[in-house]
Amino acid sequence: MARTAPAVVAAWLALAGCGVAAPVFETGVAIENVTVVDVETGVLMPDRTVVLEGHRIAAVVATDRADLGAAVERYDGEGGYLIPGLWDMHVHAIAPAGRLAFPLFIANGVTGVRDMWGVLDAAVTLRAEVEDGTLAGPRFVVAGNLTDGGNPWWPAANVATTPAAGRALVDSLADAGAGFIKVYSVLTPDTYRAILETARARGLPVVGHVPMSITAREASELGQRSFAHLFGVPEGCSAAEAEIMAERGRWLADRAAGRPAKNPFFDPGLYRRMVDAHYPERCAALLEVLAANRTWQTPTLTVLDADERHDSTRIDDRRLAYVPEGVREGWRQIARLRDGRTPEDREANEALFRLQLRVLGRAHEADVPILAGTDTPNPFVYPGFSLHDELELLTEAGLSTLDALRAATLNPARFFHATDSLGSVAAGKLADLVVLNANPLEAIANTREIRLVVAAGRVYDRVRLDEI
Repeated sequence: MARTAPAVVAAWLALAGCGVAAPVFETGVAIENVTVVDVETGVLMPDRTVVLEGHRIAAVVATDRADLGAAVERYDGEGGYLIPGLWDMHVHAIAPAGRLAFPLFIANGVTGVRDMWGVLDAAVTLRAEVEDGTLAGPRFVVAGNLTDGGNPWWPAANVATTPAAGRALVDSLADAGAGFIKVYSVLTPDTYRAILETARARGLPVVGHVPMSITAREASELGQRSFAHLFGVPEGCSAAEAEIMAERGRWLADRAAGRPAKNPFFDPGLYRRMVDAHYPERCAALLEVLAANRTWQTPTLTVLDADERHDSTRIDDRRLAYVPEGVREGWRQIARLRDGRTPEDREANEALFRLQLRVLGRAHEADVPILAGTDTPNPFVYPGFSLHDELELLTEAGLSTLDALRAATLNPARFFHATDSLGSVAAGKLADLVVLNANPLEAIANTREIRLVVAAGRVYDRVRLDEI
């Protein structure tokens, strides 16, 4: 906040006996008559006006003490609830086609994303378009492609088949400006360890899948900063973990040798064994390790739900209107294929999802840190929209509405070590904000009731959001 005009004239000292006077705001943007939600404490602060200057919050003051000049751009919050901008901590949108998804994030109050694959060249272009206002979109942190082992899961992945190759790959990504390293499923243990060691030396967090050859406990102890999809955790909570790891090890060996074999990754029979062999005491021990090591979980319940339970009942979702026609039809074909599953496979998939919800609830109780992420644009996981699905599923797993809200606001700021700039509503913080028509602490579904969004200081009122 400037000390003098044009932005703010602060007459902080009143005449003797009158106390401290309210500052006079001559220019900037004011969002008036809102209740600020303190996501750290859960306290509601009614009748507030939030004044923005450029990309930052200049002040949060009582509405009756906000002296606004004629040049201030004013928006009436009409008693709405103001929260920090939401983050989706697991997306795949930083690509040339990413500009299709970016406005949908903003329209849904998602002002920040962590891209778990990403194309660094595309990131430069998209960031420039967002910063100059050409494109409505969130701020983002991007990996610059995922890192996998030989015969990778995705043909376009970065491949490291030896520890030396893993170290070189981390160095190249760090030099190219990647914000973190994402590891994937078929890395060998030696290469995985080399990647973590090199990333630590380069100051980059390692996140993503727990490789099939590594247990969740090992990955946490080795320093992987966050796990995606709870991979490795239900297994580690199971008395059948050694049996599951051995089966996956045989499949990895067959895959490396080019021999066809049934994939144990998507195996309802394996799901059934995990559920039947769930061992609460073993689970408690694993969760204690994850909590002690501050190993963040991004459960992506939305995509787990879609993968394990979707069928043709989803093909009439109104949000499909925001999906390109070619993609839309592909999703519908996948859903119809799911209709052909046996009742036993359906039951196993449903049982696994219920186990994942239960384990996540126990993880939260054990103080394992949690981030909200969706894995959009997987089938029936919609950019922006599905983050609100994720928050509702977090409460279904046992998180309070406040804790679910933190998973998309304060916790991302903590994960990035950026609480000085993100995650709360206070003077000096970045102006990423959402005004809701209803209290999200009463019902987390109220995060869908968006009245206004501010992204990096740019205001999108309801008219602009409807245009998006």
